[in-house]
Amino acid sequence: MSENFIHRVIRERDEAHQQLRQVRHMLRDIEHYLTSTKFTNSPDDDYVHVRTDILPKIAAVRFAAID
Repeated sequence: MSENFIHRVIRERDEAHQQLRQVRHMLRDIEHYLTSTKFTNSPDDDYVHVRTDILPKIAAVRFAAID
């Protein structure tokens, strides 16, 4: 028997929630990597753009992906 409309919508919703969870997990991993000592303790502060530009954008995307 083929799935009806309601079951299909519920399945698609659940799949979308799972994908969002995966996106948030990947973004959290990226944030963790970018806050490592490689980027935050540079003597010449070569990576200041990571803290000032990149991390806030990643945080905004992760916040937008909250279901």
